[in-house]
Amino acid sequence: RGSVDDYTQLKYKVAIVTRTSVPPVIDGIIDDLSWDDAIIIDEFLQFEPYNLEVATVRTETRVLYDDKYLYIAFNNFDPNPESIMKRLARRDDWESAFGSNSDWIGLGIDSRNDDKTGYWFAVNAAEVQVDVVIAGEGHDAFDGTWNVVWESKVSHNDKGWSAEIRIPFNVFQYSKDNIQEWGASFQRHYYGQQEEMQWPGRAKGVRGMVPHYGILKGLQDIPQPKNLELSPYLLQGQTETEDLEKSSNFGLDVRYNINSITNLNMTFNPDFGQVETDPSVLNLSAFETRLDERRPFFVQGANFYKSRLNLFNSRRIGQRPGFYSPESGSIVNRPEATTILGAAKIMGETASGMRFGIIEAVTNQEYGTREFEMEGSTKQEQFLLEPYTNYFIGRLEKPVINELSTIGFMTTDLRRQGESDAANVFSLDWRLKFMDNKWSFEGQAANSMAGNDPGYAGRFSLSYRDPIWWELSAWGHYSDENFNVNDLGYQQRNNNWYTGVRGRIRRDTPKGIFLEQSLSLRTGLSGRGDGLITRKDIDLDQSNTFMNYWGMGWSVKLNPEVYEDDDLYRDSRAVIIKDEAWESYEFWFRTDRRKRFILRPKVDLSHGAIRGWGSETELELILRPTDYLNIRVNTTNENRPGSMQWVGIVEDSNNVNIIYANTKRQRTDTNVRINLALSSRMTFEAFYQPFKVDMDYVDYNRLVEEKSLNVEPYNYNEDKDFKMNNQVGTFVFRWEYLPGSLMYVVYNLNDNRYYSSADGKWYNSKVNSLFLKWNYFFRT
Repeated sequence: RGSVDDYTQLKYKVAIVTRTSVPPVIDGIIDDLSWDDAIIIDEFLQFEPYNLEVATVRTETRVLYDDKYLYIAFNNFDPNPESIMKRLARRDDWESAFGSNSDWIGLGIDSRNDDKTGYWFAVNAAEVQVDVVIAGEGHDAFDGTWNVVWESKVSHNDKGWSAEIRIPFNVFQYSKDNIQEWGASFQRHYYGQQEEMQWPGRAKGVRGMVPHYGILKGLQDIPQPKNLELSPYLLQGQTETEDLEKSSNFGLDVRYNINSITNLNMTFNPDFGQVETDPSVLNLSAFETRLDERRPFFVQGANFYKSRLNLFNSRRIGQRPGFYSPESGSIVNRPEATTILGAAKIMGETASGMRFGIIEAVTNQEYGTREFEMEGSTKQEQFLLEPYTNYFIGRLEKPVINELSTIGFMTTDLRRQGESDAANVFSLDWRLKFMDNKWSFEGQAANSMAGNDPGYAGRFSLSYRDPIWWELSAWGHYSDENFNVNDLGYQQRNNNWYTGVRGRIRRDTPKGIFLEQSLSLRTGLSGRGDGLITRKDIDLDQSNTFMNYWGMGWSVKLNPEVYEDDDLYRDSRAVIIKDEAWESYEFWFRTDRRKRFILRPKVDLSHGAIRGWGSETELELILRPTDYLNIRVNTTNENRPGSMQWVGIVEDSNNVNIIYANTKRQRTDTNVRINLALSSRMTFEAFYQPFKVDMDYVDYNRLVEEKSLNVEPYNYNEDKDFKMNNQVGTFVFRWEYLPGSLMYVVYNLNDNRYYSSADGKWYNSKVNSLFLKWNYFFRT
């Protein structure tokens, strides 16, 4: 492929790192005499657009080290230095300041040399930094919340631009050997030709990133780091609900390197107020909405605990309290979240290569206000909603067969004060890789114990990825009726199974008018333990990127008539019904991704045998009027009819009437994001979401026959129509006034309005807060 005879041999290329007694000054100018001792790395190959062809511009990389730091220099030659793209953004903003949107350089380090986990650092031509941990494959492998303190500077000249980087060894995990051999890669993005180049080079169709690093030799006698990092914070602010409440708080984050391959992270009285607020959603299903984890303490290292069976959902820790509910009366006031008193996690690796991780967290008691009637008057009292709770998560992973294959064991345990029954889960997982990672066989078997009911579940997937043009995968899953991980994980249903097959063909190299193309076909089948089929689907998806960097794609989804058991999870009196056949057709295109103005419209038309036609249109607009301002607006408008929408159960003297409705739903959801970079360390970010829903229950019907769509009109005496008009947002001024030390000014907007047609009035609730947060980083 390209100029390379055998791409599988690229990972055996060697780069040499040189020890220095005089560390270079990190100013972006490669003029220190110590750099003269470094061995130049310059055999860069294109990753895209012309994979494994020789790079069209010259890049020189040098690497030095001493007892404390790794030093890296990039000299980036550019025939048009006046056109170098220097886009400012906040730290770790990959989409705005990196990707295809600027000139940048990057380096990857596999300090454990295990071909599975690594670190990646990048700096763009405006001195914006990115650092991530890589564990696994695909987009989920990159953990961008991992932030460590390292230094970089950039300089521009008449031949291009240069960058110098200094990274402390204590951010890496490595063995105790006197002579070290690490994995390493170096990257550069040349904006002028939309060209990404790499050393040692990587074929575009292979799995993963870390397994294809080259070899870094020359490291010797690196001291074992045992430093302590502390980051105390102070917070002052106010929250507006029905009243205005002023508050202040303090806490501490701790990181300690127990040794070079094991570290301990702790947080005491953590505050995550600077984290973006959860968006508004409309959920009319029988299942809870799963919200993304955004809190840095829980996101960092989360890939190690991730599994298809979703045994660990970190949003359970600190969720809104509600374990206890009153037998009479109602809760009229409750906290938005449960206070986390403290949390700790340890991650490391033994000399034999076994990786381990432990998370331990404790949450506080939380009380709400119970309102009830007594002797003709309304009274209120405190009511315990959540007891003290302890959360434990642990996982081990051991290499087997080859350097890419592993088996693992994981357990979770939740215990509440005053409750005799614990909730725990045990699981065994495996990831087996063969033929240079082309074949993959992965799976998991788990046992849950919620109360006194043991449950079992398992899942497997088998896939093959040809590095040139095609891939095929198949999977299966089963869980019995007692399997339940929802105390500390996330699960929608049990007593079910599913299986599926997906095939994909792709073109990764430019040809004709196309830069790249792909076509995929997926089919799935799922059902209950008693054999009833609850889902059949066929998805056909095609996408194209053209040589002018425009994009276009389409998809078709077909779903035949099946049974539906969702309502069994709402009410024990509900029954299985049928779900009508439906199909959808989607089309989108995108204008030139290199431009300052990018437009991406999308249209989705759907049709149901009973509900008829519905539509959803989406328009995404990206504006980059300057190199320091990025605006992204995404608006979705939905007009969709529905059938067999759950209403409720009405019991009379003759029947238990299960009521459904035909509906018309109108939804407008707009997301506005503004990123203004005053410098590489001072930014203002805004997220604002107006969200509107108008839900019309057109008519009400009574189910006549189980496992059918047979209904008859019913004189339902309530009006279920409703409207929502919410505004949520997060507005953050962020200043890194010293490396690792931050000041935030944050305004969180959470203003929700709900209109009930039955009551004929709007209900308002809001939790808006403004605060200043200051933390200080120091290392001993």
